[in-house]
Amino acid sequence: MWMQQNEHSTIDQHEGKRYIAPTPFIRGAPDLPSSKYYTLRYVLAATLARGVSTVSLPAISDDSEALFRSCRALGAELSWRDGQERILHIRGVGRPFCGQPVTINVGNAGAVLRLLLGAGALLTEVKFITDHPQSLGKRPNRELLEALNSLGSRCVGTGSEGYLPITIHGGALHGGQVTISGARSSQYLSSLLFLAPLLGEALEIDVTDDLKSQALIHVTLNVLREAGIVVEHDIGLRHFSIAAGQEYQPREYCVPGDYPSAAALLAACAVATDPASEITLTRLRPDEEIGVELTRALRAMGAALLVEGDALRLRGGRRLRGIEMNGDVAIDCIPALVAAACFAEGESVFYNIESLHYKESDRINDLCAELRRAGCNVSPRSDAIIVRGQPQGVEGGVVVDGHSDHRLLMALAIVGLRSRRGLTLTGTEHIAKSYPHFFEDLQCLGVEVR
Repeated sequence: MWMQQNEHSTIDQHEGKRYIAPTPFIRGAPDLPSSKYYTLRYVLAATLARGVSTVSLPAISDDSEALFRSCRALGAELSWRDGQERILHIRGVGRPFCGQPVTINVGNAGAVLRLLLGAGALLTEVKFITDHPQSLGKRPNRELLEALNSLGSRCVGTGSEGYLPITIHGGALHGGQVTISGARSSQYLSSLLFLAPLLGEALEIDVTDDLKSQALIHVTLNVLREAGIVVEHDIGLRHFSIAAGQEYQPREYCVPGDYPSAAALLAACAVATDPASEITLTRLRPDEEIGVELTRALRAMGAALLVEGDALRLRGGRRLRGIEMNGDVAIDCIPALVAAACFAEGESVFYNIESLHYKESDRINDLCAELRRAGCNVSPRSDAIIVRGQPQGVEGGVVVDGHSDHRLLMALAIVGLRSRRGLTLTGTEHIAKSYPHFFEDLQCLGVEVR
């Protein structure tokens, strides 16, 4: 029986350091964290609806706390309907308004910041700050701030790239036409799409440059559709038209499981050498584009993966092979897949991943530096990672740094499983950004974590 994380864990979340022992066999069916993507968008849609909505099974993490705090600052009332924090009750505010200056601390949650910059521009004055200046404080927002300025706000960021803190003098925005670059982040476009129905005038959005992480734009469009918002767009996601006079509708939402978290667990099982290893994950939308690409990549690597409705079952002990993958289609899954590729036969190339430079860490250079320290053969490029697999495993026995990045921590833990002397990870408290019980779940799967 799967052990409850809170009752049986022997791991102190706040130690900041974990040793991951070599582990040939893992088995279990852990409860996945809920999707960060859907949690953010459902809670924001509920905040922008006038009336009461519920969000069942929202993600519980540091990012979620930043989201809840931010939506309350916009005027929404959030409370738990049950004692287990499984059903979030949200009394939305509709079009945000506050006559007094508002300050919003978004923590280290980049997606929360970007999506709320748009809605926040409806306030007379709002200041966005962070208590993570070395992480989120270094992520650029210039293109989105310029777009909001063209709609009638006055955004003042820090430095030429619009770093935090950011102050917006807004309120009297207008519609019309706006352009936004998709080269660095799809979150800029999502922010404008959530803002558009509240402008009072129709808005046309044109996307310049290549649009990164298009799968997440489809998530945004799915949520807007569920919230009663009509968005017209071309098949290539280059032009969007949002009519005036639309209102977000109160709804009952249910958040599915999180595919990037699933990627880490699936990759951990895929690199396990004992063929009796098996992991089962549920609550995953089978038609979600990120999931489709993740399962395709794992199968291409030779993993024994079975999809049954909303469940994925993967068996370990198979010889993996190298792949070439357009990483932009499942960008947050790439660190875990790179870790698995370190133990595949032949060479793997993960390309079109330039946006990984602009995450919580530089997920290209920082990840490759730590993987090389562990003994992996990886090469960073400006928009790619090249992996030369070592099916015999790596030596390990060293300390590697998670660079305050939850995705890097997951990838390094996977490598620890196939290292001969294990790996010690530092900065592990940052796993709480998306998956607070990741190390406890590894332990329940049979991994020695201390």
